[in-house]
Amino acid sequence: MTLKKILLVLIIIGTLFYIYNYIQISKFHINKIKLHSNKLSKPLKITQITDFHSNENINFDNLFNSISEFKPDIIVITGDLIDSKTRDMTLALNVLKKSKGITDKVYFVSGNHEIRNVLSEELYNGLSQYGIKVLDNSTDNIEINGNKINLLGVSFFAESHDFESVYKSVSENEYNLLLSHSPNRPIIHLNKNIDLILSGHTHGGQVRLPFIGGIIAPGQGLFPKYDKGIFRFGNTTLYIDSGLGNSVYPIRMFNRVQITNIEIFPGK
Repeated sequence: MTLKKILLVLIIIGTLFYIYNYIQISKFHINKIKLHSNKLSKPLKITQITDFHSNENINFDNLFNSISEFKPDIIVITGDLIDSKTRDMTLALNVLKKSKGITDKVYFVSGNHEIRNVLSEELYNGLSQYGIKVLDNSTDNIEINGNKINLLGVSFFAESHDFESVYKSVSENEYNLLLSHSPNRPIIHLNKNIDLILSGHTHGGQVRLPFIGGIIAPGQGLFPKYDKGIFRFGNTTLYIDSGLGNSVYPIRMFNRVQITNIEIFPGK
């Protein structure tokens, strides 16, 4: 094979990879999961947004039109709405504004990138401005269609005493939903009465391999056990969403950016 043909093959491969990767980081997927609980008398609908990292490749109108069509009762934003390097908060604030335009019940917990960003105060001012509840080591009790929902949240660096504090509000008779950016700490500090934990942080490994899963995840290292999807711990369901954005490198493989629409139905 001549040098020209080798270069042509490399150019074709590089172009195809660029197109494939651009689709992976910009054309969002809507993951749909269905759960059941005896604690609910009517269905509950939740949209989870996580690890957006101020991804400017996302089509905002398409994203929020899709969420609006789902008509969630609650929208939860589970951290890293911005990246540690984000200096323009416009995209993140737009997520807050559009989320609040869909439902009044929007909740947020901080991720590691909010903590590391020197300008994050602007984001927290936006959260306050739009009336979005920050559930960092705090709780909120709400009622939706007759369902009593106990919302709990922990900050990224939550310690054992923080979990003990929020767990004081856990009720055996109410649906207990815990928000945590990272899945690692809730796994360590499990409470058997928590019904559902929603997390992100792992990006699903960003690069995934068929039949193997994520390559690497923060806090878990190579080939993480808890990388993406549903995991069961007794009566507790942990769901890890792979997120809408990327950190360090804008690369995804077998793992398109996504949000998740969750429906929880009455019964077993």
